[in-house]
Amino acid sequence: MAENRSARPAQDQFGRQAAFYAESVAFKHGESLDAVTEFAALGRYGRVVDLGTGPGFTAFIMSPYSQQVLATDIAPGMLAQARRLTAERRLDNVGLMLAEAESLPFAPDSLDAVTSRQAAHHFHALPRAVAEVWRVLKPGAPLILTDPAAPEGDFEAAWMNGVEVRRDSTHQRDRKVSEWRQLLEGAGLQVTHWSMAKVYLEFNDWVQRSATPMSEVESLRRDFLSAPDSVKTAFGIRPEGDDIKFHWDVLVFRAVKGT
Repeated sequence: MAENRSARPAQDQFGRQAAFYAESVAFKHGESLDAVTEFAALGRYGRVVDLGTGPGFTAFIMSPYSQQVLATDIAPGMLAQARRLTAERRLDNVGLMLAEAESLPFAPDSLDAVTSRQAAHHFHALPRAVAEVWRVLKPGAPLILTDPAAPEGDFEAAWMNGVEVRRDSTHQRDRKVSEWRQLLEGAGLQVTHWSMAKVYLEFNDWVQRSATPMSEVESLRRDFLSAPDSVKTAFGIRPEGDDIKFHWDVLVFRAVKGT
């Protein structure tokens, strides 16, 4: 993968924290992973590429439906975790590659499916990444993707993105469902299936996973506890002992390249 200064902070961050993501309940399980399985089961695929694979859980989901799955990420540390977990699961059709979503090393019209789960909000140029997906997909082939979805209300969406970037500076933006639809349609990808899920989070684990500085952790904790009612309602924020439980809504969709 060529050196990209825009991607370097995320590469470093996720390399350092890879082991936490490999063990995270929110990444191993969850409603969005179930929805990916449901959409994946709609077809059978030759060559599949998973973008921002992290520890590889989405690539593992695609394995039974595919001849070959290539799990890609910009962080070597994440790929090391994916390699370990692939070996533990004895999956012989999952390979690994260092690659970024904005510059995919694949020929046009060469892939039978592309997947990505909970990674797109870290892509430093999402429209370019979506254009790359369109380029490499065969006509009629699907992109199956999940990502946290910001509320349609501007205030709640700004609050969500504000705490996300303070927690992890590699965060770019959680988009609204309406923004995703506009982006996909503009890129020539037609949504055939979509659903909403939730990822249930615990504040202490959330900040530990991203190695958030302690000074920022306490500031974030105060902002969660003192959030306006509309924010607490939108994200189900509630204190529990010395922790705070909350959720993000997650968009899950299947979109195909036009023929």
